[in-house]
Amino acid sequence: MFAPDQLQDFQLFSTAHLVFIGVMIFIILLIFMFRKELRGNKSTKQAIRWGFLSILILSEGSYQFWSLAHGIWDPRWHLPLQLCSISSFAIIYLLLKPSEARFQIVYFIALIPPFLAVLTPDLLYGNPHYRFFQFFIHHITLLAVVFFYVIVEKYRPKLFSILKAALFINLLALPISYLNKIIGANYMFLEGPPATNTPLSWFGEGLWYIINLEIAMIVAFTLTYLPFVLAKRQ
Repeated sequence: MFAPDQLQDFQLFSTAHLVFIGVMIFIILLIFMFRKELRGNKSTKQAIRWGFLSILILSEGSYQFWSLAHGIWDPRWHLPLQLCSISSFAIIYLLLKPSEARFQIVYFIALIPPFLAVLTPDLLYGNPHYRFFQFFIHHITLLAVVFFYVIVEKYRPKLFSILKAALFINLLALPISYLNKIIGANYMFLEGPPATNTPLSWFGEGLWYIINLEIAMIVAFTLTYLPFVLAKRQ
């Protein structure tokens, strides 16, 4: 279950994968179903926030410890510089200091990437490996936090925040791309798509790949803002 050379057989849309997709949907539905009860219970909301916080810290910490303990830690693969890891730190900060202003960027960077990661994961290990469970628990928790603040706390993104989030991502991408070239890594998938089959595989190569990344980012951010536009018109 923990050996790094075992269970390297992840299958996209296998039974175990579909179960976690179902868990993701179920948790979002639970948040929606109990939204009124949660809004009126500060102690429960506080407990849920601390629960989210604990899961994210233990998840990232255990992953680093696991890779170090088994002697496989490599700066090309294990630095927390993928977009979902960056989203984790932003969400941890939001959980510690809740603020609708902080939520503006978190909403855009921590919704689509974890959702796509759950649907089409860049994952080597299959069920029942530790990494398999850690990966899905971590990404589903990121989504759950976003929906918690949207549904329960009624935080709302603003239109201008699309540009703020895009600028934030691009400012991060500059030093990370430089680091990628130095150590031979591919953090944030800036140097090309992952080895596994994901939507990024359709983005071409070289400059076109980067251009398509930028277009996809703006389109994704716009689509995630669209439900709030539609809600205002009703």
